[in-house]
Amino acid sequence: MVINLIEKVNPMNTQLIPVFNGTISNETVLLCNARDLYAFLRVKRDFSTWINDRISEYGFTANLDYIVFSPNSGKTVGRRRKDYHLTLDTAKELAMVERNDKGRRVRRYFIECEKKLHQQSLPQAPAPAPSVPDAFNPRGLPRGVYLQKNCSKNPYRASIWRSGQHYHVGVFSTIEAAVNAQKNFFSREKTQPILSSTEQDLFIGNLHAILHNFRHIDEVWRSQLRPALELMDSKLIYLLHDKFNDSMCALPTIESRIGRYIPPKLPF
Repeated sequence: MVINLIEKVNPMNTQLIPVFNGTISNETVLLCNARDLYAFLRVKRDFSTWINDRISEYGFTANLDYIVFSPNSGKTVGRRRKDYHLTLDTAKELAMVERNDKGRRVRRYFIECEKKLHQQSLPQAPAPAPSVPDAFNPRGLPRGVYLQKNCSKNPYRASIWRSGQHYHVGVFSTIEAAVNAQKNFFSREKTQPILSSTEQDLFIGNLHAILHNFRHIDEVWRSQLRPALELMDSKLIYLLHDKFNDSMCALPTIESRIGRYIPPKLPF
């Protein structure tokens, strides 16, 4: 397998550890040098012992989680030095197992590097040419017309609110077509709201129950499951940690639309 390192990138203004692009299994990924991570974490063991023990202990796979190369491979005298370029997922796990402030700090740094790269890679939709501005629509599109991301064929979605009911009009290729469809929508023989008031109440009630249950599960995770996994030094903690954090970050956004569920007080 041929591994080609590409040019360095600077995903953050202040680099704790240099992060660069590389190719593993014909896929471009972000990498970092294990020696830079080792130096930042201030590991007390020598580098070779530390990296080999971690690879063996956590089951990292060459050419999947990391690549190995010898920067002095052209030299014939002396011992060849091995360097390891790690994927950021591997580097995050190595940072976490050190269980210190530097490990947590560099792990968050790697997450920000990945997040910024993802944002830069998102396609930028061309700015629409709005007609009638709407104070309730941040993009300045006509009222009830919304731009759908990553949808090139019919990027404009139209809907109507009337008498407390939300009606889905359709998706259209232009703003003008969406506005015309809104104007003609109620001239049809039949109209169907997205959700009736009863269905909407039931839907929101079910969503409240899911959010409430997840908050309880998260409390159990933080107070019991995560401490137990840390004591066992289980790799499972790294798989679950981000999932719980990301989900909890989404809860306030949903609750800002439907309200926070408050369990009823039980009679004594």
